[in-house]
Amino acid sequence: MDNEADGKLAYSIAECAEKLGISVCLCRELVRQKRIPALRLGERRLIVPKAALEKMLTEAAAGQEQAKDEAQKGQK
Repeated sequence: MDNEADGKLAYSIAECAEKLGISVCLCRELVRQKRIPALRLGERRLIVPKAALEKMLTEAAAGQEQAKDEAQKGQK
């Protein structure tokens, strides 16, 4: 994700999808599955907090690195 200083605290679903390089439909599905953290404002509006999205991506990257390290240890 870009480290741009866009000044936003949260993204719309469309903005989140654009940042992640995925479709809006997939982004909505991942929010529904609670794989992307989101907040509901009113009955229809969903927003993705920037800090929560960045934390989710950091944790996912760390998990992949850990799995990669474990797989390499298993091959030795």
